[in-house]
Amino acid sequence: MVLKYLAIFAVSSMGGWLFSLVHFPLPWTLGPLATVIIVKLGFKQDIQWPVKIRNIAMMVLGFVMGSPFTPLTGQHIISQLPAMMVMTLLTIVLCLTGGYIVGKFMNLHISTSLIGSMPGGLAQMAIVCEDVEGSDAAAVTLMQTVRVITTVFVVPFLVLHGFADHVDPITRTAAQEFGVEKLPMLFAFAAVIIGLLYLGKYIRMPSPYLIAPVVGTATMVLSGIDAPVLPYSVIAVAQICVGIRMGMAVELSSLANWKKLLALNFASVLAVIILFMGIDYIFMLISGTPFVTAFISTAPGGINEMGLTAMMVHADLSTVIAFQLFRLLFVLLVAVPLIRWWLCRTGKTCIPYCPLE
Repeated sequence: MVLKYLAIFAVSSMGGWLFSLVHFPLPWTLGPLATVIIVKLGFKQDIQWPVKIRNIAMMVLGFVMGSPFTPLTGQHIISQLPAMMVMTLLTIVLCLTGGYIVGKFMNLHISTSLIGSMPGGLAQMAIVCEDVEGSDAAAVTLMQTVRVITTVFVVPFLVLHGFADHVDPITRTAAQEFGVEKLPMLFAFAAVIIGLLYLGKYIRMPSPYLIAPVVGTATMVLSGIDAPVLPYSVIAVAQICVGIRMGMAVELSSLANWKKLLALNFASVLAVIILFMGIDYIFMLISGTPFVTAFISTAPGGINEMGLTAMMVHADLSTVIAFQLFRLLFVLLVAVPLIRWWLCRTGKTCIPYCPLE
């Protein structure tokens, strides 16, 4: 089994290297993701990758994303809370509208349409649908996968090759700044993150392996402790491990009409992204937030991928993470329970639900 893990890591690393050669956005995430999909679906190979490795990688990336927070950015984020609420509601409404239209064309149960298009975490929505009567887990997983993959391919491409004035793989220069003398401080951050992770799992925090490191690191930085900068190689390996697991999530065998669903859902997500270009331009004029930062902040993708994109183009990473984190929490704690309540009231489904399970 270990040899299989090493083999898929080597092949995925090659995919990341090839993507980096052609200057593809997020090469060490999207390269492995594409490689795993090709190996799994094209060559009919069974891919195995431990979720524990993915979780550790997520913690590494969460640490990196929590590092830029400062008291000044904290005050800025608090002042942005009304904007976060408005933009989150717009994202949810547009995504659900697109999902509802796709569901009508595909004759899907309404619970499948709504959960499949909800802009929350892919894993969280897949878990939610298991407890919803009438929902199709395979369709929900495919719709969520298409949303995430479309966003993490299209948004970085548009930002890196259209909107951003300067692109720099900043993690590569970080390797020069890391020294052995910083290991004790790194261990201190690790202790806080692990402690917060166990607390998060105890209280059923959504996406604890990403949110706990972001919150823990940001809290220490806000208290005046500088976070050590990780070597580029460590961050690249973490991205590869996450990309492999994302590729594994693509499952089509149980859906007879998956091609039509994939095409319609892709068009729906792409329409949302295009609409948000105009919305983000208006947001930029009103708030003064740079367009690139606003565009990445409101993209219906994941914290991890959008955070990495923000790092590459020197967008305001703390703002991007705050917007993405706010939306994830709002979806899991408010939007999904409201959808469940509405489905229950209208007789579509009526099963007790805990948003953090």
